[in-house]
Amino acid sequence: MRILNFPILVYENILKHLQPSELLLLSFCSLRTRALVSRMRHTPTHSIFVLVRPEEMNYALVNEPEKEEIVITWNWENEKMGGVRTERIKSKYIDLECRITFKKNSNTPVLWCSFENQSSRKRFATVLHSHMCEVFHVKPEMQFKLSLDYMNELPYTNTVRDVTLLDTTVNSQVVDEFFDKFHVTRALFSKSYKRNNPLKDSCKFHQINNLFIDCSSWIDGSYLLKFDCQNLVAIVPSVRENSLIKFVNQWLEGKYTKLRTMAVLLDTDVDAPIVLNQFSLAPWNAEEDKINYDLPVHDYCKRLFKELNDMDRSGVLRRQSDGLRAVMRGKLGQFLFHVLDN
Repeated sequence: MRILNFPILVYENILKHLQPSELLLLSFCSLRTRALVSRMRHTPTHSIFVLVRPEEMNYALVNEPEKEEIVITWNWENEKMGGVRTERIKSKYIDLECRITFKKNSNTPVLWCSFENQSSRKRFATVLHSHMCEVFHVKPEMQFKLSLDYMNELPYTNTVRDVTLLDTTVNSQVVDEFFDKFHVTRALFSKSYKRNNPLKDSCKFHQINNLFIDCSSWIDGSYLLKFDCQNLVAIVPSVRENSLIKFVNQWLEGKYTKLRTMAVLLDTDVDAPIVLNQFSLAPWNAEEDKINYDLPVHDYCKRLFKELNDMDRSGVLRRQSDGLRAVMRGKLGQFLFHVLDN
């Protein structure tokens, strides 16, 4: 390649103007170009596998929460491979023959691959991640965003940092199989808008420390009391004031030992200040008793907590058994319970 004949300052200046997807393709060209890309000052970041439709997977970088930059897509629709010119992608871990196209209005490469079987597809996804870790300094712990209809296509790993679950047709048994197979070390996001969400009957997902659940009309008052996680942020239009009062009473009795934050968006006619009125609360001084959210909550819920800053009623509740204190805040349609650092 002619770029390799340029002085080092010239090709370094060229490389810094390339997009991540372009750098990735360049790193596949040879061991020398791989080394060139690897020597760049890449900001360590996380990545995510996105699997939302059959026979296609995306690999994206995540510099900011929920803002993914897809750097490569691969597709295994074999009927589109016939009689076309193919290229060979070869690197330290990868040796793949495929057709390369680009998405419209972007430089994102699409690989059309004639994979022999599912295991070869899983192996490619796994070695691609290894390549990204070594060359682009991507952090090794994987993340997934998927419909569980396609979970068998995921790369080989036992642990995953964050998982985002989309609409699916599978049942709760398959959901539990997923959590048996992949240990979620940080957070689960449910972005399914179906009322019959299979999480409802799952026995495993309660064990995850950080839960973020959109549009969870299937969570009623009795279901809310089952959670024993570290952080729960959810939209729960079926939960009423009496269930929130029961929740606080159970915390006072010593339950929910891991809890740090529960923030829920309720139906607009649920009067959360009524909940606060049921308890003897000390005044809350926001300067002295600062609310310090754990990282996953802080990272993913900035927009939500801007709304929660404007509350009608606030106070501090003390648990007699151990002296632990919690801030309670509420207004119409919103309730926040946060355990303080004593």
